[in-house]
Amino acid sequence: MKEGLRRAAGKLTAPFVITLVVLFGFYLGGDSFQGFGLAAMDSTRRVLKYVLGVAAFLSLAVLVQRIVQYVIFDGIVASATGSPVPKLLSQMSGLVIFGIAVSACAGIVFEQDLTVLWAASGVAGLVLGMALRELLQDVFAGIALNIDRAIRIGEYIQIHRSGDSKISGQVLEISWRTTRVRDFMGDLVIFPNSKFSAFTITNFSQPEANSFRFVTLTLDARVPLARATRILQAAALEAMTGLAGPDTPVPWVEVKAIRLEGVEYAVFYKAEWRHLGNASPAILQTVLTHLAFAGLETATVLTEGPSAADGAFRQAGGAGPDTAALTALLRATALFRGVGDAPLRLLASHAAMRELPAGQVAIQAGEAGTSLYLVLEGLLSADAGRRSVRDPLPATLRPGDLFDPAILRGEAHGSTVRCRTAVLLCEFGPDALQALFGAGAGTMERVARNLVGGPPNRSDEDEERVADTLRQMRHLFPAPAGRQSSGIGPVANTG
Repeated sequence: MKEGLRRAAGKLTAPFVITLVVLFGFYLGGDSFQGFGLAAMDSTRRVLKYVLGVAAFLSLAVLVQRIVQYVIFDGIVASATGSPVPKLLSQMSGLVIFGIAVSACAGIVFEQDLTVLWAASGVAGLVLGMALRELLQDVFAGIALNIDRAIRIGEYIQIHRSGDSKISGQVLEISWRTTRVRDFMGDLVIFPNSKFSAFTITNFSQPEANSFRFVTLTLDARVPLARATRILQAAALEAMTGLAGPDTPVPWVEVKAIRLEGVEYAVFYKAEWRHLGNASPAILQTVLTHLAFAGLETATVLTEGPSAADGAFRQAGGAGPDTAALTALLRATALFRGVGDAPLRLLASHAAMRELPAGQVAIQAGEAGTSLYLVLEGLLSADAGRRSVRDPLPATLRPGDLFDPAILRGEAHGSTVRCRTAVLLCEFGPDALQALFGAGAGTMERVARNLVGGPPNRSDEDEERVADTLRQMRHLFPAPAGRQSSGIGPVANTG
C-alpha cells in the first residue's frame, strides 16, 4: 500500500507543480507583462493569455486524470475489488476529463458560445457515428463488459460459439476496442469487443478459483480395488504437488465403469485453472511410473489362451512384490548401492509388509529407530526434522524411497513421517538387518560407506566418520563368529 502511495505521489507531483505555476502566471499575467514593458503589445498579451489559459486547463486536466487513475482506480477501487481496473475505464475517464477541459478552454479562454459548439459537435458526431458504426459497437460493448463484470483482468475463461472451436486462456486486457486473451499455447488472441460479447463465456475463476477435473484409465480386473485406489491416488497427488505445490487438495479415485478389458477408474483432482492445462498429462505419466514400480500395467483386451501379462499380475491380489522383484528394488536404493544380490535376497526374504491408511503416522520424531522402511505404494510426507539430524528426509516420500536409517546408528528418528495417502510399506526389522550383515564380510562396510555418503576420494575426516559409523553398526548387529572384519579396507562385491 505504501509503495502504491509513493508511486501515485511521484506521478502527481510534476503536473501539480506545472498547474500551479501556469495558473499563477495566468492570474497575474496582465500586471506582469506591463511590468516588463509589454503594455503596448496588446496582440502579444492576448496570445500569451490564450497560451497560458489553454496550458492551465490542460495541465489541470492531466492532474485530475492522474488523480482518478492512480488514487481512485489503482488505489481505492483496485483494493476494494481485489483486481486491477480495466484499461477501458481509464481510457473513458480520460476522454471525459479532457473533453471537459477543451470545452472550458473554448468557453472561458476563447469566450465562445458553448451551445453553438455542442450543436456543431452533435452534427459532426452523427456523421462520424454512421461512418464508424462498428468501431462504436466495440466501444459500447467494452463498456457493457466492464459494467457487467462478467470477467476481470487475470481471470481464466473459455469462450466459444455454436459450431466454433473453444478457446481457453487468461484475460490480459479490456481496452476501448478489443479484449486480449493469452491462450494455453502462449499465443495472444485479440477479439473485437462486439464479437467477444457475443460469445458464450465460461469463467473458471468464479465463484471459486479451483475447478474439478478427472482422468480415466483402465486396470486389470484382478487388481484389488484398495490397491488400485492407493496407487492411482498417490500418483495423482505426486503429479499435482509438483504442479500446484504441497497445499494441493488430495485427489480421489472412483470406479467409473466395468468393461470387458477391466475396471475403468476415474481420478478426480482439483486445482487452479492455470494448472489444469498440464495436469492431465502429468498425472498419466506419474500413474504409469507408479504402476511400473508396482509391477502392473494398464489393461488390454482379453484374448483366449495364456496372456503375456499374467506374469506381471501374479502379485495383483497379493500384499507386495516377490523376493526377486523386491531384491531389484533394494538394489536401486542409495543405501544398498554396491551390495551383492545374495545379501539383498536374504534381506528381502525377511521383509514384512505393512499397509497404513491415509493420515497415520509411520514414524514419530524422537522415538527410537526400530525398523527400516521401503515405500512400495502410496505417498508419505516428512516434516523438516531437527537441525541436528544427519540424514534429513525429503519432504515427499514416494515409491522406491527408503527411510529411516536411524536404526543403523541406534538413534532416534529425526523426522515425523505421515501417510498422505494409503500406503504399502516393506519393513525390515532388526532380524532382517542382522541376516543381511551376517551374509558377507564386506556388506556392513559397504552399507556404512553409503550411509555416510560423500565423494569417492574421501578425506581423512570422511574415513573417520565411516569408521565411527561402522563401530556403531557392529555394536548393534554383531557378526557371527568367524565373520569379524579386521577393519576398513577395500570393499568387495559380495554377490
